[in-house]
Amino acid sequence: MGEVFDKQDRNINIEEKENLMKIVMEEVDIAIKEGNSPFAAILIDTKGNIIEKAHNTARSMCNPILHAEINLISKACKKLNTRDLSKYIIMSNAWSCSMCMSACIKAKISNFIYGAPSESNMNPNINIFDIKEKSILDLNIETGILKEECQLQIENARKKYR
Repeated sequence: MGEVFDKQDRNINIEEKENLMKIVMEEVDIAIKEGNSPFAAILIDTKGNIIEKAHNTARSMCNPILHAEINLISKACKKLNTRDLSKYIIMSNAWSCSMCMSACIKAKISNFIYGAPSESNMNPNINIFDIKEKSILDLNIETGILKEECQLQIENARKKYR
């Protein structure tokens, strides 16, 4: 399973994480139906309660920066009336790109739960662990939650748009 954090997720067991990842995957289906890339994220508290959900809207909104995490941070900050999301955890079906990971750090998010690894064709090809190494913020990362299911969903969506 990769690196696991133990600070703020003590109240969320593996079964709950898998159930939450299934909700992320439902949000991915919305992105796919709208013609967007197959990525989504949710913001949860340390007990696993969902604060906000979002998916990639870059194609449908003709804006290359509207990735799931960017949309999620924007919605959550507005909803909570804060720029500080340090008390929350992001769950996503795939590792964040460097833009999204940087945005998470700017929002003071330090806890992450991921499904699949990033795609090999990311540009720039800087992964979450490269960013963790350079970040002043102590990032806690868990990977591999429903990894195969997440990868299959991404691969199947990519086949549609080739």
